[in-house]
This record gives sequence, structure tokens and C-alpha cells, in this order.
Amino acid sequence: MLCEDCNQNQATVIITVTAGDEVTTRHLCQDCMRKMEVSFTQGDVQSFLSSLLTLISSQSKASQMTCSSCGMSYEEFQRTGKLGCAQCYHAFEEELRPLLTRIHGRSQHAGRAPGGTEKQAQIDAGIDELRIRMEKAVSAEDFEEAAKLRDEIRALIEKREKENQP
Repeated sequence: MLCEDCNQNQATVIITVTAGDEVTTRHLCQDCMRKMEVSFTQGDVQSFLSSLLTLISSQSKASQMTCSSCGMSYEEFQRTGKLGCAQCYHAFEEELRPLLTRIHGRSQHAGRAPGGTEKQAQIDAGIDELRIRMEKAVSAEDFEEAAKLRDEIRALIEKREKENQP
């Protein structure tokens, strides 16, 4: 599962907050946890409590949300584990994304593609993954790795174009 703060790193820390009858859980990476610890140890308790209260209030807002198409509430989805219609995915997108990522390891469909374009979809997914890795390499100033990834992306794009030609 990805960190709920930065949405970039793997979440390795779980924080559980109990407020009255509500229990909320937050998944963080080591970097975001360190930032939170630093602000707390430096006496910035207000910032620490603010982030926890934001988490609690966002979850209570989510429980009041409803799908405009079928009328299902997010709270009802949480109880039953089933969505009412296809539009629910759009209505609850922000809340479902971390849930799907935690369960499936990704929030984007990775199964078969319709109409025999499965190979094409695999190439596109490979290109997307390489682009993400390349961006991380550039951010880390690992330009040699970024150049290698760029070349791999170019090779996959050429392969995709060759397969699309009649």
C-alpha cells in the first residue's frame, strides 16, 4: 500500500486513532512518519494534532457521501462491501483508491483487455511503469539510470508502433 500522505512510497507505519466510537487508521511511509515525529518532538503539537483531526474529519465526510446514480451511501458500502452501481466508482473514487491499492496492490485494472489488445495493454502498462521509475531516478539525480529507462521506453514505443502497423 502507498503512503496516504505522499502517495509515492510504500506505507510501513500504521497509526490508529480512536475518537469516541470512531476508529481511524492511517498508513504512512518512513519519510512521512519522520516528518511527523520531527514536528512533534520540536514542539509543533498543533501541526501533529491538525493532521490527525484532518484524517478524522475526512473520514466522517466520506461516510455522508452518496452516489448520485443509485443513492448508495459510502457508509452502506463500508457495511456491505458491495457497490450499488458502476457510477459508485466515480462517486467514491477518492475513498476507493487507497482501499483498492491496499487490496490489489494497484488502483488501475491490470487484467485482460477487450478485443485482442491485451499485448498492446501490456506494452502500455510497461511504458507507464518505466516512466514512473524514470521520474523517480531523475528526482534522485540518478541520471544514468534515468537514461537507461528512457531508452527502454523508446524501445517499447517502437515495438508498439511496429505491432500497430498493418
